[in-house]
Amino acid sequence: MRQRFVKLAVEFLIKYDFDGLDLDWEHPGARGGAATDKENYVKLLEELKLAFEPHGFLLTAALSPGKSTIDHAFVIPKLNELVDWANVMAYDYHGGFDNYLGHNAPIFHRPEETEELERSHPGMDYTHFTVDFTINYFLSLGLSKEKMIMGVPFYGRGWTLMDAQHNKLHDEAKGMSPAGWIGGEPGVLGYDELCQMFSKNKSDWHHTGDPYYLAPYSWTNEIFIGHEDVKSLKCKIAYLKSKKLKGAMVWALENDDFKNRCGDGKNPLLNTVYSMLNGKDSGSMECPYGDVIPRTPAPTTPTPAPTTPTPKPTTKPTPTPLPTPDPTDDPVDFYCSRDGYMAYEKDHHKFYQCENIGPHRWRLTLQPCPGDMTWVQAHRKCDGPPDGLY
Repeated sequence: MRQRFVKLAVEFLIKYDFDGLDLDWEHPGARGGAATDKENYVKLLEELKLAFEPHGFLLTAALSPGKSTIDHAFVIPKLNELVDWANVMAYDYHGGFDNYLGHNAPIFHRPEETEELERSHPGMDYTHFTVDFTINYFLSLGLSKEKMIMGVPFYGRGWTLMDAQHNKLHDEAKGMSPAGWIGGEPGVLGYDELCQMFSKNKSDWHHTGDPYYLAPYSWTNEIFIGHEDVKSLKCKIAYLKSKKLKGAMVWALENDDFKNRCGDGKNPLLNTVYSMLNGKDSGSMECPYGDVIPRTPAPTTPTPAPTTPTPKPTTKPTPTPLPTPDPTDDPVDFYCSRDGYMAYEKDHHKFYQCENIGPHRWRLTLQPCPGDMTWVQAHRKCDGPPDGLY
C-alpha cells in the first residue's frame, strides 16, 4: 500500500505540474493508528524522497504543535534529514473543545497559567501549549531552524459563555461558539467573519490585546473568541524572525478578508505576513501587543540588589513619571519572567514593573498612573483617558 501511494503521488504531481507534496498525516500512532506508525511514517518519507529526487519534487511535512503528539508520532532527527522543510502547525492549542476560555494560538503563556491552575482546570495544559514552547521543543529535538516553517492562523476559536458574567480567561464555558455564516464550523470563525461581526455590532463587543499571548481576544454577553488580527500577525512574524526560522505558512487563505468587506484592503493578513517577511517591513520586529524576544533564564552571575530601580535602556519606551510606588503584596497573581511593564488587569489605572535583580530573583512593583490616566499596554505607558481600554 505504501508503494502504491508513492507511485500515485508521483503521477499526480507530474500530471498537475505541482512543485511537491506536503505530507499532512494527523498523526502517526494517533486516532486509532498503530504504535508502529511512528516508524512507518519514517519509511513513507524515505520512499517518497527517493521517488521524488529524479523529478526535483519538494517533500515537506505538517507537524502537530502538541508535546505528547510530537513524542509519540515523530522521529525528529530522521525527519529533519528527509524533508525540505517542516510546517509546524502552531495553532489549535485551545478552543471550544476545551471546558475553559483561552486562546487558539498564544505565543507565551500567562504568569498565572501554572501547574496549580492546570490542577484546578482538569484537562488543560497551559505550560506546553504555546507557540514558544512548541518552537523551542522542536529545536531541542533536532529540527533545524533552517527547515522550520511556523504556521500562523487566519481564524479564531470560540466558546459559548456559561453566562454574561463568566467572560474572563480560564472561566468555565458551555461549549463551542455557534458556526459562522461563511465557514459553517462550530467553534471556528475566520478573520473574514470576525472583522464583519466586529464592525456591524460594535456595541456588543469588548476587545483586549494580551501582552503574553501577543494576540487579541473578544467577547459579547454570549460568546468568547481568541483570534488574530493585523497586529497579532505582526507579532507572530516578528517572533519567528527572532528565532531565525525559515519562514511562515498560513491556515488558511480563505479566512482572510479577500473581498475587502471590512475596509482594510484585500487580504490584510496575508499582506502583513508578506510585508514582514519579504516586503517593505522585512526589517521590522514590531509587535504592537508586547515583546517578542524569547524568554531566557535569569543570569547565572549574582547581581547585588540595587538600592534604586534598575534604569531601563533609552531605546525602550518608559512610562509617564509616577509617584513613588509601593511593592505589591500579591506577587503570586502576576509574577515576572522578564524585565518590562505589564498591565494590571484588576485596575486599569495601575501597571506592573518587573526588574531582574539577580539569579531567579525579581522585583515586582505595582505602580499607579498619575491622575486619572490609564495604562495602555500597546504604548507601554500611562497614555489612556480615564476608564479607557488598555
